[in-house]
Amino acid sequence: MQGFVRSAKLEDVDVIVRDLRTADLAEIQASSGISPELSLRLGILNGEARVACDGDGLPVAIFGVVPLHTDPTVGVVWMVATNQFQKLHRQFLREGREELADLCNGYKLVFNYTDARNKVHHRWIKWVGFTIIKRHEEHGHEGRPFLEFVRITEVHHV
Repeated sequence: MQGFVRSAKLEDVDVIVRDLRTADLAEIQASSGISPELSLRLGILNGEARVACDGDGLPVAIFGVVPLHTDPTVGVVWMVATNQFQKLHRQFLREGREELADLCNGYKLVFNYTDARNKVHHRWIKWVGFTIIKRHEEHGHEGRPFLEFVRITEVHHV
């Protein structure tokens, strides 16, 4: 099944949330304590987001970058997926790097934190070129272990 990526729309949120991976739901709850619906809507409204769709146009993953409110040259990258994403994960791994690079264009640095329990995210983070730099034993709304990851996107030569 050949999928595609397009700009995310607010109506994609309901489709994604209905079949959200358990690990992604747990990560949202542990980090922010807000509903997945609100979290994803804020990601779309406050930054730039894309959605990966299956061949029929059904959204199976959503990802994006939001500028850090204290420094707009720094981006906060995020992604969640549905249980159906597994059918497209190989294609997305091949093509996702370019999509993410495009989203990160214009930021000096992009980062975020991922739930230490979310092993699928850890593999994706490394695959698309991020480095896990620190483990925080108590982070987020629930005070759970999270891993901080980062990618420098703009290098200045002196």
